[in-house]
Amino acid sequence: MVAINPEQNIVPLMHGIPMTREAFEQLISIESPYQYELISGLAFDMTGSTPEHADISSNIESLFKDQLGRQGPCRVYREQYVAIPNEPSVIPDVVITCDVADRDKNKRLKPFKIQSPLIVVEVLSPSIESYDRAEKFHRYQHSPTLEVYILVSQTEEHIEIYRRSHGWIQERFSTGQVIKLDQLDLELPVSSIYEGVF
Repeated sequence: MVAINPEQNIVPLMHGIPMTREAFEQLISIESPYQYELISGLAFDMTGSTPEHADISSNIESLFKDQLGRQGPCRVYREQYVAIPNEPSVIPDVVITCDVADRDKNKRLKPFKIQSPLIVVEVLSPSIESYDRAEKFHRYQHSPTLEVYILVSQTEEHIEIYRRSHGWIQERFSTGQVIKLDQLDLELPVSSIYEGVF
């Protein structure tokens, strides 16, 4: 929701529209090319990203899909709304769900929202990094199925992992290391996450 001043042809800093959680959920229930998040009571259009952000998200999605295959119950999604109990819905960059009801046409939410996230990945952007680290992370912790929260820098080879089983304590990974996720026996080499980015 960024407005352009036609006289100065300048794009001002990102700003949102005040909105209740109920109004926000109604807004995102309508099919739209835009993607919104409710941050501190303000609705922001989150559509669009940098090439680095897109490449990193795509690399992570590919790594997950290659290891999970397509035969089991788990699925990988990019930029899809996730329903959080008693909290506004959010859009992770990448999410894994192993709940068949999340993709079953007769059981899934309408409009589509993932109800049972297992692993969530957020690629950090300077404009909303503090939101991803605090308010959004707090929301995700209200999801009883979430086991792993991953924050990925898009400016350097640096990744943070937070696991429910470890009390959401931060673990750091960088160049040359491999992240192991026991929940689905997944391995994420840091070099593969950043392949073609720098």
